[in-house]
Amino acid sequence: MAFPSSPSHKRKPLGDLFDTTSSSSAAAPEPSSPVKRTKMLADLHRSVRQKWPSMRACNEVPITIRADTSYRTYAADQNPEALFEKATRYLGSMRNVDRTPEQQEILIKELHESIIHAIFGSNRIEGAGLGFDVTLHLCRKILRGEPVPDIDDRDPEYESKLLELYNHDKTLQGKPSQYVLRGRREIVQHMRAFQHIIHHFVILEEDMTESLVKDTHAILCKGVPIVDERYPDVPSEKYAGKYRTVAVGAGNTMFVMPKFVPVKMTEMCADLKKEIEEGEARGIDPFSLASKYSLKFVEIHPFQDGNGRMCRMILNSILLRYAGIVVPIGEREEDRVEYMDIKKRASRDMEGHGEYATFVLKKGARMIQKMKQKLHGKKSS
Repeated sequence: MAFPSSPSHKRKPLGDLFDTTSSSSAAAPEPSSPVKRTKMLADLHRSVRQKWPSMRACNEVPITIRADTSYRTYAADQNPEALFEKATRYLGSMRNVDRTPEQQEILIKELHESIIHAIFGSNRIEGAGLGFDVTLHLCRKILRGEPVPDIDDRDPEYESKLLELYNHDKTLQGKPSQYVLRGRREIVQHMRAFQHIIHHFVILEEDMTESLVKDTHAILCKGVPIVDERYPDVPSEKYAGKYRTVAVGAGNTMFVMPKFVPVKMTEMCADLKKEIEEGEARGIDPFSLASKYSLKFVEIHPFQDGNGRMCRMILNSILLRYAGIVVPIGEREEDRVEYMDIKKRASRDMEGHGEYATFVLKKGARMIQKMKQKLHGKKSS
């Protein structure tokens, strides 16, 4: 998580979460409305049934998945060439296969579960959200198309709605209600933001534009103020979906100065569009491409907060579009440490995304194997 020259963001203290100056709706884009979320969910299910593992239109020429030369090992037992061959072999065996209705439902269920795990892991890295059981409960409700409205302390059902959360995670007993409600909002908005970027970049095959990135960030951070005891609170409408105007850094790393953020983001989106066009014509490496541009994004750090979660949504939207998978990162402590160490080395040594690409490839190959096993009724190892 970034700092405005180094604040760490904490949960909103008791009594302040419902202050109208800090929790009023940020200008979240209209695509986050309930009706449009229902349509996005239906479109996702239809696309999975018709297209998976390639999420491109059925009448298009299949894209060749081809490894690039970016991979770098960071552990003795790593073999990117073998991992890539394994991943593409599994993907190839699942293309153009007539699946039963039961297998289609397995695909949708597994995709839903991987999204939920990705949200939990991503939040955990940033100290956001709540425990896995509550994350699972809330995200499953959203993915079933059920309403998950905001909880307001003026709501007549406030106590019962709050009790629902406590019942799903006994470790929340004794936690302040505002802590729980902020965590709940961070989960719900993360899920809605994920749906939004998947719908536009994966299902509709739109470009990864600055507008899409900003809109996704606006949904992610809606109603979640930046809180640091050393600085005045920043309400969500002041930063959600808006490029930052303050210098930020993490540890000894300072990110792009604010005045250069717009041009760097324009360059990033243009470069990604160009690489996608070339890759679709000649062969694409989804693992390297996803790693490269999620790393580029986080090195720019265009927003005052939420950059880590955004970079992992960008990573997974590229993986889903071209490999049909979502890769959770950060659920386990050793996974989080490995991931953060790779990102730190990339920033420190300026040697590109090679190690990160190997990390993503390793997790991606495992996820593809799991999907194949699930489709064939085998237990994943």
